[in-house]
Amino acid sequence: MTKKKKLPILSLNKIWLLFTISAIIFSLSLYYKQYLAIYIIHSIVILLIMLVAILPFIFKKYKKKQKLLKIITILLSIALITSGITIYNHNDRLASEGQYIGIDVSKWNGNINLQLAKQEIDFVIIRCGYTSLSDGTTIKEDPLFEQNINQCIQLSIPYGVYYYSLARDETQAKKEADFVTSKLNGRIPELGVFIDLEDEEYQGNLSNQQLANVAVSFLDNIQNENKKGIYANHHWWSTKLTDSRLDNYIKWKARYNDNKVLEDGFSILQYSETGNVKGINTNVDLNLITNKYW
Repeated sequence: MTKKKKLPILSLNKIWLLFTISAIIFSLSLYYKQYLAIYIIHSIVILLIMLVAILPFIFKKYKKKQKLLKIITILLSIALITSGITIYNHNDRLASEGQYIGIDVSKWNGNINLQLAKQEIDFVIIRCGYTSLSDGTTIKEDPLFEQNINQCIQLSIPYGVYYYSLARDETQAKKEADFVTSKLNGRIPELGVFIDLEDEEYQGNLSNQQLANVAVSFLDNIQNENKKGIYANHHWWSTKLTDSRLDNYIKWKARYNDNKVLEDGFSILQYSETGNVKGINTNVDLNLITNKYW
């Protein structure tokens, strides 16, 4: 009489090793995301699951069901590994419907720790550079631009960049745009590139058409970027930036009040300049977007 062939099942030692590795991957993904409370709770739960899964084998109980227990343990291991990888790559807040809070930063915020900040914010808009107020023409890189953008990339934080412009004509605006393109060096910010228009001294006496010419020239000369926009305060949007050509771009408004509601036609609202965020030792601008932004 021929014996039935047994289905190949991993040995107990190999299953134990697989489950241990999967538990470590899952725990490290939570720790990397700085979900510390969740990390501790899940680590305890995983330990209990491991004990429940392995004790029947150790004490040789449920001998008839060992094959089933092994299969269940393997499936648990696969689930933990898959969940760990998903958590590592996932921006959980931006994935669902709702409003999302971000910051915009420059050298004035000093050295920031985005590993801590990401516990409280969903995105970052970084100043790439600015035109010097001393002469109105010299273009300068924000000294913390590379540090900030590299942190965002390493931590998978969605980011955008902006440039503080003093351009008074299309030629100067193009020079500023070319500078931004060179500093991005092929990197494409998910939130886009913005021109910051708000300087009364250099641009306050320009006509609405001239300001629109500056904005359009800057944004049209930004290379390899699918999202482009304009930042200004409520007064400028109401009285100066009224040219219909600007409707073709993302509009980012600064307006500080308790009513955190995006007005029609605007995609980003800067609602505070006195925010407090972990990892940042200064007050910081707070901004709001919705999932419709994407």
